Amino acid sequence: MEQRTPDQLVEWAYDLFLEQAADMLAPEQIVDITLEFEQRGAVEATLPNADWSADLGEPVDMERWVEVWVGLLDHQDEFEVIFATFLLPRLQTEDEVHVRWHRQQQP
Repeated sequence: MEQRTPDQLVEWAYDLFLEQAADMLAPEQIVDITLEFEQRGAVEATLPNADWSADLGEPVDMERWVEVWVGLLDHQDEFEVIFATFLLPRLQTEDEVHVRWHRQQQP
C-alpha cells in the first residue's frame, strides 16, 4: 500500500486548516494568521503524540499516523503559537482525520 509523502501530509493539513480556520479560531487569531503567516507561519509534520489515543480509542500506531502542526514561529524558528494540530493517516487509501483546534480564549 502506498503511503503519502511528508510533503503531501503537510499540504493536506494546510489545505484543511485554510478551509476550517475561520470557523474554528477566534477572530484575533485569524487576524494574526492573515498578517503574520507569510513571514512566520509554519506547517510541520512530526511523530504523533501518544495522547491522540483518547481520540482514536486505541493506542497510536506510529507507522499509521503523522501529526502535523500549523502555527507561527518565533525568532529561533520554534513554534511560538500553534493554531491546530492534525492527526493524518499515512496510507493513501485512508482518509480519517482528527483535528485539535487551539482557540484563543477571550479575556
